[in-house]
Amino acid sequence: MNKADIVKNQIEKAGCTVRIRDGGWISVPFKACISHLWRKKTSSFEPEYTELGKSYFEYYLYIGSYNHDITVLTDDAVLECNGMCFEFKCADAVSFGNKTIYYTGILKRLREVTEDEA
Repeated sequence: MNKADIVKNQIEKAGCTVRIRDGGWISVPFKACISHLWRKKTSSFEPEYTELGKSYFEYYLYIGSYNHDITVLTDDAVLECNGMCFEFKCADAVSFGNKTIYYTGILKRLREVTEDEA
């Protein structure tokens, strides 16, 4: 078994079911690992311009298997997981030699707009 298949099998065991929407295209459900990045100092991926004391940015680390290439997605792509929606802030392939082993990315949770804010 090669390295990419070993990583894919571990993601299948540890991951949650997700799917990606990009324009009119919707992926089949697949497994990926999503982990909350909770450290403010090391997880600030874009400038914040919010009211004092409020921050709505929630970032997550995405790790997915080699057979779901997230580097080709458009800026409108949305990842759905457990009733939450995320947008990709960046995506990268992790390779060993010339073969992609898995994909990693930074997700930003999309905040729902309430009726009071509309």
